[in-house]
Amino acid sequence: TPRVSTLSQAASRFHATFVLMLTLLALSAATPALADNAVITGFAPNTDVSAHSMIDVDQKNMEDALANSDFPTAYRWYAVGGNSVKSSGANRTIQGFSTGAVPKMVGSKWMEVYARYWGTNSAPMYNYADKFTSDACLQQGQFAGVVPVAQAELCKKGSAFQNVWMYVIWEMQDAINDCFGGDLNANGAAVHAWDEAVAFYSGSLEGADGSGSGVLLHALADKRCPQFGTCNSDGMSMVNAEVIDLFKDGQSKLLAGKCAEVETVRDQIVAKMTVPLVQGALRYAFQSDPAGPIKTGDKGQSEGWAFAAAVLPQINRCSPDAASEIRENMQYPFGAQGPVVDGYRFVKEQFESVYSCMGITCAEVGGFLNGNEGYFPGMEPCQDPSRSSSNNDDDDQLSSGAVAGIVIAIIVVLLALGALAFWCGRRHEKHQTLLDQPKDGVKDTTSVAEGKAQSAV
Repeated sequence: TPRVSTLSQAASRFHATFVLMLTLLALSAATPALADNAVITGFAPNTDVSAHSMIDVDQKNMEDALANSDFPTAYRWYAVGGNSVKSSGANRTIQGFSTGAVPKMVGSKWMEVYARYWGTNSAPMYNYADKFTSDACLQQGQFAGVVPVAQAELCKKGSAFQNVWMYVIWEMQDAINDCFGGDLNANGAAVHAWDEAVAFYSGSLEGADGSGSGVLLHALADKRCPQFGTCNSDGMSMVNAEVIDLFKDGQSKLLAGKCAEVETVRDQIVAKMTVPLVQGALRYAFQSDPAGPIKTGDKGQSEGWAFAAAVLPQINRCSPDAASEIRENMQYPFGAQGPVVDGYRFVKEQFESVYSCMGITCAEVGGFLNGNEGYFPGMEPCQDPSRSSSNNDDDDQLSSGAVAGIVIAIIVVLLALGALAFWCGRRHEKHQTLLDQPKDGVKDTTSVAEGKAQSAV
């Protein structure tokens, strides 16, 4: 009986321990989503970056002014800002993302790729994004004399998809630099810079779950996904789902001090962020082809160049020839040869030739859809190799969602084992009690034997 009691007590302790473990794990999982820090498109920042995320309000005000052909007001929102305020009290500006590149961004991987393409190896143009945007907004330099509809498209797309796009990458790099420096308290912790990257990727207008109406990179991905058949079952961009998962993965690695692994995550995010830019360039290459079925004129041609310019440095890094062909077909304003001189199919082939090198896939880009009638002719998705060889992919790395699933499965199995041990202990105790009770009609042979012995005496 003491042995049975011990088993029962052990089983009870085992069960209580696992209940406690489950409770602690649940509390631990909830800890990062601090009540003071607003969730941004499904990402729970460890620090307060709400003021940073308000940069999209400047972009929205800029676009509203452009819709009314009010270029001076639009440029003021770009250059002066007013909604995203720094701790010093000064305005954070979209223009400053580019004009402030020197010295802090000098030497960073992706800035060098872009600055050397738009400048030269000996004289990189670190303010390339502002040069593009300011020339468009002010109708000067490379965009002197362009028609207003093109001016507006170049101005707003240069702001969001060149200035902000590169600054998202810089914030990731800044977090990595802090991590390698061994100072997780720099800039309010390395994860603060990482949180800032998410704030600038999504902005404030997209909301906690990403269903809002933003104007930055998260919104662009959601805008392109129904046009290219790359939305998930919820109607949201698959690219966004992957980017947010990668941001979460990078956050965890930074907190664990795994600096080198965050570099890989950064490059994976860069590749995903590039997909909507490629989709935009392909869409407007198709609509700018004089021999194609849709002709959008200066508006579509300028949009095509804005997207192509945002991705050309990466293409050039993989294939200078492909970059040269795309630029010749899409640069706006066009020369004597006219727009998309080699046809949209040729332009599409040039993009596809560098997908693997850029770390993106045919499936991620999809194809340009003609509503519910299927893909436009020649704009179908290309076919990925059976095993894509991406310079940015890490096939051996589990996503944060997969890791969470494994942890939950282990907890469920352990709880089940605890419950089974408890049940077995109780069953054994009951069985032993029954064995210890005398059965009716069964004689005690020892007593009978003793009686016989006494009679014999």
